[in-house]
Amino acid sequence: MVMADSVQKPLLRGPVRVGFYDIERTLGKGNFAVVKLARHRITKTEVAIKIIDKTQLDAVNLEKIYREVQIMKMLDHPHIIKLYQVMETKNMLYLVTEYAKNGEIFERFHFWK
Repeated sequence: MVMADSVQKPLLRGPVRVGFYDIERTLGKGNFAVVKLARHRITKTEVAIKIIDKTQLDAVNLEKIYREVQIMKMLDHPHIIKLYQVMETKNMLYLVTEYAKNGEIFERFHFWK
């Protein structure tokens, strides 16, 4: 995992950054994580960054997150979101993944609701 030393706090102006990515907007929120749309500063590629606050997780749930990361690293399939990069600080975990611009599959089918 890469340490995210260049995570910056927002100033009065300018984008919020995580590594080489500029955060653009929030895509979704959960109990311990938020997913943000971001753009790579050089390639301009859109990605989704799952930002997890490790301080809000107990040991069991933190282990589940690390297991999710290990599984995502092994997967390579055109119908599964790709994990590009993992960055970690003492309190935060950043999972940089492929961005699915058409949303979640569950939003496509009304019978899931």
